[in-house]
Amino acid sequence: MLLNAVLLDITNGHTPSSRKSPATNEGEEKPSWDWSSLRSKVLVGSVVSLTSAVTWVAFSQLLQNSFSATSFDAPFTLTYFILLCYLLLFPAYLCIARLANWQSTGDNFREGIHVYSMNDEFYWVSFLWKSLLFCLVTALTLYTYFRALFKLSAADCTALFAAHHSFVYLMSWIVLFEKFVAMRIFAMIFSITGIVLFAYVDGFGSPAMFGVVMGVAASSGAAVYGVLYKKFIGVATPVQAFFFLSNIGLFALLLLWPIWLLLYLFGVEVVVWAQIPFSLVLPASLLLVVCMVTKESCVLLTYPVFLGLGLVMAVPICALGDTVWKHREFSGMKIAALVLITIGVLLILLPEHWHDFICRRLRSKRQEGDDDIIGNSTTLRGRLRRTSYM
Repeated sequence: MLLNAVLLDITNGHTPSSRKSPATNEGEEKPSWDWSSLRSKVLVGSVVSLTSAVTWVAFSQLLQNSFSATSFDAPFTLTYFILLCYLLLFPAYLCIARLANWQSTGDNFREGIHVYSMNDEFYWVSFLWKSLLFCLVTALTLYTYFRALFKLSAADCTALFAAHHSFVYLMSWIVLFEKFVAMRIFAMIFSITGIVLFAYVDGFGSPAMFGVVMGVAASSGAAVYGVLYKKFIGVATPVQAFFFLSNIGLFALLLLWPIWLLLYLFGVEVVVWAQIPFSLVLPASLLLVVCMVTKESCVLLTYPVFLGLGLVMAVPICALGDTVWKHREFSGMKIAALVLITIGVLLILLPEHWHDFICRRLRSKRQEGDDDIIGNSTTLRGRLRRTSYM
């Protein structure tokens, strides 16, 4: 009941299924499943959160194993390879749509390109600079996250990356002029305190400190990506999400190869092709693509809180994996940092008026209790009056 009430509060007091649907003829069959209903959105959101958590944990653990098992030290090569995997998403969707007879190829292209339209008008200049901007931000975010995985545990990197939700709110408040919510300021304080504790535990000036800096840089890059997405893209359909991700891969293919070549020639990227652990890199790349596709393509099918809940769930799962399989020990300060960041992200993801709802529920219960006490005392006084009269 509490979950249903909070979700009703998210949707401003009504569920999508409560809106009136257009009248149907008596001979038409009713749909077997309403994707706009509250139950559907909660179910899809739970699946999205669990899928995102599992895929992100497996992706981070596999990549860290690939770094530690061999002398593979080429994060930009790995970034370039994963972005090339993005390129295959929209062609794969077109093949599936063709086989299932969902929509024609031309209609899919028109719907996909509409994600870059401005006032229902398509401009090549807008398309090019937006694609270039998102490609560079994505590449920098992945590169810094991979650098952080070289120095820190997967749980630490996941917690630092999850803090980007706090940065998204701060930047949205400043850039997009979103509504100020006092409770989310406390969430930002929790997240920033957790980041400072990470730096303090690892030691200022130590090699692990560089990993913390890279983790915060990756979190900042993800926040910039999220704010730019909200400003220029908004809410995308699954077709538009596939087209958008494939377009990022296309621009990475065309623009990032000179950078990779320079890094390779000057020895910054040490790539020994025989030592690349493809058995770990390929599954990790596939898992990251699945995680991104799950979050981007299900925006219209669930509530925003479920899209960010996956990283929150990934933090304790990653910590458990590091403890059980890698025998890592977490000090009390590091556990406190993980808990603070997790609480901060949860407070950011919750709806704006969730605390008002809880206060209203508590006040109503307190009022009901007071009414019961008054009723009992009135009954007791009546009994005493009758007893004294007798």
